[in-house]
Amino acid sequence: MIGLIRKGPAALDSLRGALATGNAASFQRIDIDQVSWLPPVTAPSKIVCIALNNRALDAVKLRAPTDHPAFFVKTQTALVGHEQPINLRRSFGLTHPEPELAVIIGRRIKDASPDEALAAVFGYTIMNDVTSVGMREEDSFTFRYFRPDPGGGEPIASEGHTTYPGRYKGSDGFAPLGPCIVTRDEIADPDNLDIRCWLGDQLVASDNTRNYVWSVANALSHVSRTMTLLPGDVVSMGTAVGGDLDDADQPAIPGITKANLVDHQGSVSVEVAGLGRLSNPVSTSDGPY
Repeated sequence: MIGLIRKGPAALDSLRGALATGNAASFQRIDIDQVSWLPPVTAPSKIVCIALNNRALDAVKLRAPTDHPAFFVKTQTALVGHEQPINLRRSFGLTHPEPELAVIIGRRIKDASPDEALAAVFGYTIMNDVTSVGMREEDSFTFRYFRPDPGGGEPIASEGHTTYPGRYKGSDGFAPLGPCIVTRDEIADPDNLDIRCWLGDQLVASDNTRNYVWSVANALSHVSRTMTLLPGDVVSMGTAVGGDLDDADQPAIPGITKANLVDHQGSVSVEVAGLGRLSNPVSTSDGPY
């Protein structure tokens, strides 16, 4: 897939032409029940995740940047495909899903404007940004440091709090992706897509990408100022949180953080309008870290 993406629009148009004009009888058809799903891109150079990118989360932010999005990176080994198991350990503690729109980059972009960044999108898919709250607590630090004096004087002694997402966001299996890529031309507005998440048969989130603080174009533009985005890279846009924010009867922050995947007997599913449904069975073991 990344090879196809790198070849650019002409290769995609050629493939579409072959499918449109070819003899349907000549194509080998595969029973979908016999398919073993892989992530739609298996070896992106990076998986970039936009942090806390939902207006419903503004209520819980004590401090946050206002002129750029914050983001973190997951590795290739976090990827799993549709219907493939998410293997967890009880030692991870509370571990919850985060249903997200994911963007697949189509060509190299660096220091791109929002319009340039959006034009560089190959397509869209679904990601579940699995998050272990238990490991986040274990990997959090309180420390003393010296911050700059806004007035230009001596550095000011301060207390800081931080956490590092290597384990709690990047463990193997923490980035279910798929089931497939829908090309950019088939999604009229990525900033107005319904997103839902189920734990088994229980709906735990219902939201829309219009509630993102940073739109797809603006988020990609900002990321490209720090990191060069390459063909096949994945940028996951941030979690859906819950109810329709236009409905005053819906809580601002519903049940995703209470949707514990550890020891869940069943599957977790994420659906994005126009992109399909990503489902993964959950498995929990007693193994070590």
